[in-house]
Amino acid sequence: MKIGILSDTHNNVDKICKAINFFNLQHVEFVLHAGDFSFPESAKYFSKLKVPFLAIFGNNDFDIYGFKKIIESFGNIYDAPYEFLLDNKSFLLTHRLFTPTKKYDYIIYGHTHRPSILKTYYGIQINPGETSGRRYGRCTVATLDTSTNNAEIVDLDLK
Repeated sequence: MKIGILSDTHNNVDKICKAINFFNLQHVEFVLHAGDFSFPESAKYFSKLKVPFLAIFGNNDFDIYGFKKIIESFGNIYDAPYEFLLDNKSFLLTHRLFTPTKKYDYIIYGHTHRPSILKTYYGIQINPGETSGRRYGRCTVATLDTSTNNAEIVDLDLK
């Protein structure tokens, strides 16, 4: 299964739309957001995804009711950390990385705004970086193929 991953969109609607278009063109089968939309209004753009959408709240997502009202019309949003199975693989979706108490196939996180893919004892850790380009100036997302365990960081400004 090909999965699109993003985080730290911080209301940058142009970059959000760029990421959504990229995921739709890449025919990903699922999209994960590791938190920090900032305001609920920017979450409505994710309804343009052609696949299921799952997100968690980040430390800059304050209007929980507003996010739920918008996102639950086309996807799901949960408190972090959130554990789930997808394609028979175990996932931990969180905003801030922490040392888990058990192993997962994949640990997806954001918060640092720095893209990273690292194989660890606890699982493959994927931080897609900042989609907003707010802190470091790079608009990045990640893709993950669960059938091959191949993950990559994609700089959308170079696409």
